[in-house]
Amino acid sequence: MSESKASMPSEWIRKAENDLISARVLLLAEDGSCSDNVCFHAQQVVEKSLKALLIVKGIVFRKIHDLDILLQQADDADLQGFREGCVMLSTYAVESRYPGDYVEPEREEAEEAVRIATEIFELVKNKLG
Repeated sequence: MSESKASMPSEWIRKAENDLISARVLLLAEDGSCSDNVCFHAQQVVEKSLKALLIVKGIVFRKIHDLDILLQQADDADLQGFREGCVMLSTYAVESRYPGDYVEPEREEAEEAVRIATEIFELVKNKLG
């Protein structure tokens, strides 16, 4: 994304929506083998949505994946109820992408991740008009 597009909230929302579509499609895998990727995309939905909101509010943010920090920066009363979900989703930002000691999320966790991501995405999208 070019610097000019990187500063456009609509571009962040578009990318978040693409991640949401990806998460939903991967969730359809009948054997549940993609739950790690579902959770990663759910985290990305929230990260990009929050960054779009920060841009609209004129708040400068660092290149981080910690949703709790981004949520604090947004300082939005409507989003405060998602703190626990954001902390949980943050664990999927990096660990889920690489092999190692990471424990694969269960299908139920992936479904919950998509539910939280969808709610935050819709809330932010509505705020942005």
